[in-house]
Amino acid sequence: MSEHCKEALEKLYAYLDRELDADSLTAIRTHVEECPPCGGAFVFEEKLLTVIRAGLREEVPQVVVDRIRAAIRTEIL
Repeated sequence: MSEHCKEALEKLYAYLDRELDADSLTAIRTHVEECPPCGGAFVFEEKLLTVIRAGLREEVPQVVVDRIRAAIRTEIL
């Protein structure tokens, strides 16, 4: 594994969340496009992140919200 691969994988989630500066985003994007193993890892993680985010958009049932609020009140008191 090259140093470029190590750097790309260390910054994987920051890259996917667009938390890097423009130069870092460009450098990692270029590496991922040119390195099939890293490209595969990034595609997998991006798809996983998409599934997770979609699941988080689902509305929580009111009964669950009420239970959480009751538990918080119990802890505060």
